[in-house]
Amino acid sequence: MKLYLGIDMSKSGFTAALCSEDQVFQIVHPEVRNQIDGWQTIRDWVLKQSKENPVGVHLGVESTGGYEKPLIDWFRSNTEFVVTVLNPVRVKKFAQSELSRTKNDLNDARLIARYLAIRKPEPTPVIVPEIEELKLMARHLEHLIRKQADEKTYLDSVTEAAIRSQTQDIIQTYQKQIEKVQVQIRKHIDSHPNLRNQSGLLQSIPGIGEKTSAILLCECIPALTPKQQVAHAGLAPRHNQSGKMNGKTQLCKTGNKRLRTALYLPTLCAIRCNPVISEFYQRLIARGKPKMVAVGACMRKLVHIIVGVLKNQISFNPNYAL
Repeated sequence: MKLYLGIDMSKSGFTAALCSEDQVFQIVHPEVRNQIDGWQTIRDWVLKQSKENPVGVHLGVESTGGYEKPLIDWFRSNTEFVVTVLNPVRVKKFAQSELSRTKNDLNDARLIARYLAIRKPEPTPVIVPEIEELKLMARHLEHLIRKQADEKTYLDSVTEAAIRSQTQDIIQTYQKQIEKVQVQIRKHIDSHPNLRNQSGLLQSIPGIGEKTSAILLCECIPALTPKQQVAHAGLAPRHNQSGKMNGKTQLCKTGNKRLRTALYLPTLCAIRCNPVISEFYQRLIARGKPKMVAVGACMRKLVHIIVGVLKNQISFNPNYAL
C-alpha cells in the first residue's frame, strides 16, 4: 500500500498527515519539533502504519525558504522515502480548487498529503553539494547587495552629519562583505572543474559575465528542456483572450524570480553585442513589436542559447545554426 506523507513546516516544528492512494485512509500526527528527535518520531510513526511496504512512502513538503532543508536531508539519508519539495503556490491553488475554508496546521498537512495522492508530483532531484553551496553563497550575495541598496536609498534622505557618517560606514561594511563573498564564489567555482567548465561555456555567450554565470549555474535546472527552462524562469508569454476580448500578452512571471532578474541586464547587453540576439531584436522591432515585448522575447531566446550551450558542452557559436 503506497502512502503519502504531507508535512506542514514551520521554523520550530512541523505537523504530519498520512493518507493512502485512494484517500480512504487518512491520519494526522500532532506537531513535533523540527529536530532529529521529531524526524525520528515521524519516521517510526509512518513505518508503523506501513509495515508491509515501508519503501512505498512519498513525502511532500512545501518550500519554506530553508526551514525544510535539514528535514529533507535527514529523510533522504535515513529512509527510502520518495521526497518532493512542493511549490506553495500549487498547494494553495489546489486548496482553492477544493473550496477549503479552514486553514490550520493539521488541515494544511492533510491537504499536502491529498495533493500528493491526487497529483503524484515527480520527486525533487538531489542537488550536488557544490551547486548547493554555490546557491547559498549567490543568494547571500544577493541579500548583501539588496541591504546595501537600502542603506544608499536611506542615505539620500539623511541630512544630519553624524547619521550620514554612520550610514556611510554601514555602506562601506556591506561593500567589504560583498567583495569578500564575490571572491569566495570565484574560488569555489575555480576549485571544481565541472563548475569552472560550465562557467566558461556560459561566459562565451556575449552578454553573460562572471556574476550572471554564477547565478545561472545554481538557479537553472539542468534536466529541463529549453521550453521548460523558460517557464521555470517565469518568461513564458501569458495570453489574455476570451471570446471577442483580446487583451495584452504579458510575461507570466510565475517562476524563479532570481533567474528572471539575473537575465534582464545581460539581455540588454546581448541586444547590443550578441549578433544572434541583436538580429532577433531588430527583426521584432521591424515587425512593430513594442520594445519591452521584444526584450522579453530576447530573454527567452537567450535562455534557449544557454540551455543549448550547456547541453551540447560547446562554446557559443553565432553561426551554429548554419
